[in-house]
Amino acid sequence: MESSSKPLLLVFKFAEGNDNEPPTLMDPFSQHKSNTNNPSAWRHQMLELKGKQCLACLQGQWLLMLDAASSNHCFLVSPLDDMTIISLPPLDTPLEPLRRCAISSSPLSPDCTIVFSTFMDTYLAYTRPGEDDWWQLDTDDDDDDELLLMGDIVSCQGKMYVPTDMSSIAMLDVSSYPPHIERRGIPEPSCIHSMANAMLVESQGEVFLLRHYGYGARDSELLDIDLHRLVHATDDGGDYVWRKVDTIGDRAIFVADNCVVMSDATKAGIRPDCVYLLHQRCRHGVRLYTIRLDDRTTTFTLLPDLTSNDSIYWLLPAPISSIVDDTTQHYSGAIVHSSSKIDQENGDGISVVDIASEQASPCWCGLPTDMVEEIVSKISLIDYFRLRQVCKGWSSIVKPIHYAQRYSTYPMLMSICSTSTGVYKLFDPIVEQEYTMKNNRAGLVQSQDHFQMLLFSSRHDGWVLATRGDKYMYATNPFTGEMFEFPEATFPAGNQFDGICLSAAPTSPDCIAFSVEKDRNPTGRNRSVYVTLWRAGDEQWTMQRIDDHTPFRTAYCNPVFYDGEFYCLGTRGGLAVFNPNNTTWRVLDKPEAPVLVDGNFGDDPMPGDMYCHLLEFMGDLIAVFRPHSDGAISVFRLNRCEMAWTKLERLDGAVLFVDNWNAIMMPAPRDVACNRIYLPKFGGCNDAGDANRSAFYDFEARKYYPSYHGVTDRMNSIWVNPNL
Repeated sequence: MESSSKPLLLVFKFAEGNDNEPPTLMDPFSQHKSNTNNPSAWRHQMLELKGKQCLACLQGQWLLMLDAASSNHCFLVSPLDDMTIISLPPLDTPLEPLRRCAISSSPLSPDCTIVFSTFMDTYLAYTRPGEDDWWQLDTDDDDDDELLLMGDIVSCQGKMYVPTDMSSIAMLDVSSYPPHIERRGIPEPSCIHSMANAMLVESQGEVFLLRHYGYGARDSELLDIDLHRLVHATDDGGDYVWRKVDTIGDRAIFVADNCVVMSDATKAGIRPDCVYLLHQRCRHGVRLYTIRLDDRTTTFTLLPDLTSNDSIYWLLPAPISSIVDDTTQHYSGAIVHSSSKIDQENGDGISVVDIASEQASPCWCGLPTDMVEEIVSKISLIDYFRLRQVCKGWSSIVKPIHYAQRYSTYPMLMSICSTSTGVYKLFDPIVEQEYTMKNNRAGLVQSQDHFQMLLFSSRHDGWVLATRGDKYMYATNPFTGEMFEFPEATFPAGNQFDGICLSAAPTSPDCIAFSVEKDRNPTGRNRSVYVTLWRAGDEQWTMQRIDDHTPFRTAYCNPVFYDGEFYCLGTRGGLAVFNPNNTTWRVLDKPEAPVLVDGNFGDDPMPGDMYCHLLEFMGDLIAVFRPHSDGAISVFRLNRCEMAWTKLERLDGAVLFVDNWNAIMMPAPRDVACNRIYLPKFGGCNDAGDANRSAFYDFEARKYYPSYHGVTDRMNSIWVNPNL
């Protein structure tokens, strides 16, 4: 195989009864250019490693190999260099608890220390080249308190960092031998969702924590990521703290069974400021996600012949891994290009709306109201929204009735661009145009400390719920400029729940905020439902624990406030109801599980196995089930007389808008939208990077437009229905 400056994948195949297949070196970035009938064009078998077991890939350069057939002989090898081999002591330690491994320096250095972390155990295994054995470092302290390790480890400047089960990091000193635990209890940053997969990674003398979030524990699409940098904050008494990172400049992060950073991606022909993540827990193959940090979008390609059972590692060619540019990388929360103009224009029209402070010219404010209303009757919805932001006088203008007749309001896709600056995007799926909104008076709260997640939108009035870290939540209306801050969540779970719902606008005296979560133990007898409530005027949230020994499991789905109660959808299509007046929870005997278009739910579906949505439309409850693939979407209406789901074959004059948590159904605003299910994705963008093509599922034709595998996702997006 020809040498490459780009990162490569080394694949150790798992085949039942066949452990002697040599690993394969492959170039995933050349796959789409190669002839699929000639896979050797981008693959190469490493015959030298045939019959050996790979335990770890270190710094993207060295493999730690085990030869079980030769008395557990252990060695390091450099597969992309000259196959240099460094012998290590035989590894007689049980392999089951061993997970990731780190080295303190180059294996060619006499001071190199090699350390294995363990999963759900209380020791680390370490050695050095030239040693006779592997040794154990127990995690107990002088008070006999043991740390239960979580399997990850990273090395940086004479220290190693190991996550523990206490949501904290332990720090090892490996500058001397043997290593020892120097510090405990470095807290991890808050999570934006419970389904997180975390990896520590080192780059140019700094430690990062990368977390990627899925919708469920298995077979899930990628939803979001967050990235933090560990800082020794001398101003805070010498404590270690995590700082939110929005951009990594010219670097690129590569994630598989290992995690490495390329310091100069541009020179290698790789798009910088991206995370390249190999996601193995997907249906229909292994996905290579490209996650752009500048606009928080994701795309993926399927890698053929790879499975979730394979061990896959990123390798960095030596010339690339040695490149260090000390003059370029600075971490910042700002990702928005500065501009002296309020409006930036491109060939497709105005794409950036920047309304900072109210500096409107007096001549505009002095225009007669009837003249402005005449202008309103001839402009689009987004221009109407922008017009109302010009000054206080124009903000009170209500659209004329003939405007409502010409332009029915419909949901727009709201996406977070930067939580640090409060920048977000609005995509119009009918007009197929996207707008970047930078507005200090409406939209997102600027947050330098926490990542945010959009979780709920009201189908009537434009209100959106957003979490900020794991303790804070607020409601915002990007169309009216209103904002509402909820009390801090003081209970341990914080903002970790299966779904959340508002009974009314948060400013209404009748508003009740309701969230629900159920224990996930499928066999345990002590199952509980955790309900959190906030009522208008409350100074804090209240939590209620309710025993529920039924097999009902809440799906990752926002409840629906319906007939004065909160209805919750289960993973099998069942329903449970919470009454806020008497605070009771009941699981309904009916409806039974519906039959999906592509089969049934399986024996015991887990939350997140598919997207589940519950909504109300014209007085009926509607359930939507969407797979994490290009499979068919199923829609059902609840027959309340028989308490049974009725499968819909057509939406007739209606249209659906679904995202990761929410769903809105309404009469189609235009004939072209009938029988469509709009997705939180898009099929193309213009030269400025703004979306200009909708992605939807044709419910009648049972087909995705464009192809499911050719769309782009905006992470952390939600459909918002304006009420102007």
